[in-house]
Amino acid sequence: MAKPSLPTALAGDERFAILCELLQEEFDNLDLTPMLVYLIDVVPSHVLPHLADQFHVMGLEGWRYARNDQERRALIKRASELHQFKGTPWAVEQVLETLNLHGKVSEWFEYGGRPYHFRIDITLSTRGLDGDTFEALVELINEYKNKRSRLQALTVTLMTEAPIFIASALLSGENTTIYPLQTPGIAQTASTFYAAGLVTTETTTIYPLEA
Repeated sequence: MAKPSLPTALAGDERFAILCELLQEEFDNLDLTPMLVYLIDVVPSHVLPHLADQFHVMGLEGWRYARNDQERRALIKRASELHQFKGTPWAVEQVLETLNLHGKVSEWFEYGGRPYHFRIDITLSTRGLDGDTFEALVELINEYKNKRSRLQALTVTLMTEAPIFIASALLSGENTTIYPLQTPGIAQTASTFYAAGLVTTETTTIYPLEA
């Protein structure tokens, strides 16, 4: 920070010169970051509610449905744009997108519904939905739609995304046996004769006649 200059009437007073130096030292040590309140990504978390109130996104306009600081900061940064187009299907879809909700608005003439009605299909993949949260979601939609239109149906699809691990293993082997050299085959070209013979011998023994 540049050194401040004293008025001519005080420049010759040594006491004011010393005081000026002391103040300059204090100013140099000041952290001016908290004063940069419109740098939404870096302001302290406790400042966010005040900014949300200033940009008119408290309560039903998104703050109630935001889950964490990241979503709250995103909502504050888009507040001016959302209010500019408030009352259009685009604004409804964008405020849902800002809060990490993937929603599709369909107007009555697109699906043959009742005149001046619309429906919204929302897919939830990173958060659950209970009764209170559902009511807050309906109120959020009613806050950003135009006054004439009526919400006919809100369809919520819960999708679970989880990694699937697929693994396979192949164990193979080969046994090789080496035998002694063998003749692969014998070829016979001569005629083959088959013969059979039977030789029998009969022995008769005569013993002496005994009285």
